[in-house]
Amino acid sequence: MAKTPPQRHKKQQQTRETNWLVVAGLIVVSLVIFGGLLFLALRPTESQTVQTLAEFCESNPQNCAAMGETDTPVTMVEVSDFGCSHCTAFHNTTAEDLKAEFVDDGTMRWVALPYALSATTVPAAGAALCAGEQDNYFGFANALFAIESLDVRLTAAGFEQAAESIGLDMDAFRSCMDDGRNLDLVNTNRDMARTNRVSGTPTFFLNDVTLTGEQPLSAFAETINSLLAAQ
Repeated sequence: MAKTPPQRHKKQQQTRETNWLVVAGLIVVSLVIFGGLLFLALRPTESQTVQTLAEFCESNPQNCAAMGETDTPVTMVEVSDFGCSHCTAFHNTTAEDLKAEFVDDGTMRWVALPYALSATTVPAAGAALCAGEQDNYFGFANALFAIESLDVRLTAAGFEQAAESIGLDMDAFRSCMDDGRNLDLVNTNRDMARTNRVSGTPTFFLNDVTLTGEQPLSAFAETINSLLAAQ
């Protein structure tokens, strides 16, 4: 009668395989629990409501620029980048008409949050804030967007060209640019914009309505009139 071969090695192998399955299972469970706890920790609660950009600009006026009355029924926050082609098109074709139709008549307050999609456009946004220190952010922004070549627009020469074209105090402007005091403000603005889910430019927040991309005047008019009708 043949002897039954020893089963010890086979049992040891099964035990090791079982142990690895248990370890893998514990790892998966741990990752699921950790992910759930992380989600709960990061999820905004009612007491952690994200500050809107309009609220941020109101409490941090040095970070933003505004034109129009303070008690208008509509507030628009513009988030633009000076290297953005769609932002350029908006400023060169729509911005002046939008201002004339809704800001000048007291319907809308226009707030700009100087923003930079990348490090290459941070100096331009900082330069715009320097112009804002002389109460001419919007004039500077329009003049800078009017410079067609990005190779000029996003340089110190381009900043000076725009500043001179609107009659800024050039000594004060150059001093502001030289000490770079607004660059940190631009980076803070970028963080706040991302917190408010801004991922591209231009983005416009009109009260609680968001418009993205290059929009025609009719789109703004429709949104503004809808907001007014709902009040």
